Amino acid sequence: MVWRVYGTHSQSRVGDRRHRLQPFPLFERGQGMEATDESIYNKHRDDLIRYAAALVGSDLAEDVLSRVMVRALGRGGLTRLDEPRPYLFKAVLNEARSALRRRDAVPLARHPHHLDSHDIEVLDAVMRLPARQRAAVYLVYWGGETIERTATLMGTAPGTVKRYLHLARQRLKGTL
Repeated sequence: MVWRVYGTHSQSRVGDRRHRLQPFPLFERGQGMEATDESIYNKHRDDLIRYAAALVGSDLAEDVLSRVMVRALGRGGLTRLDEPRPYLFKAVLNEARSALRRRDAVPLARHPHHLDSHDIEVLDAVMRLPARQRAAVYLVYWGGETIERTATLMGTAPGTVKRYLHLARQRLKGTL
């Protein structure tokens, strides 16, 4: 079975859900990807997709993760890392910031039908936060991570995470 990296989002039609929310294999087995790299990827994939979706929206989440994995595997793979999870979260954050710069606008999340108008307003306000603040909000409030673990995943100090959360709360308080 041949596994391929999916095309970029710009190649798919709006509303085309062929590759969204489905596990997508990244490489053909036996062509440069060790089983341990694959197992690391499979172990963290769902968390990384949710994290990327919180940062850039669900439309670009898989593209962001694909770029991260291509770069990571091109630099010697994930097996060389003692702690691949923090590395991958930091790489997703950096790639998400790059993707947002390339788009020149912060995308708003698509709203599930079961949300009421207040929930949609909150979600829109969170999606308008700067990427690092949004990442801290996602990891702490939605992901249930501690400040220290969030700092490790974001590659910053715990005080910096607290600052991001403080700034995010101030901005959300002014918006909501």
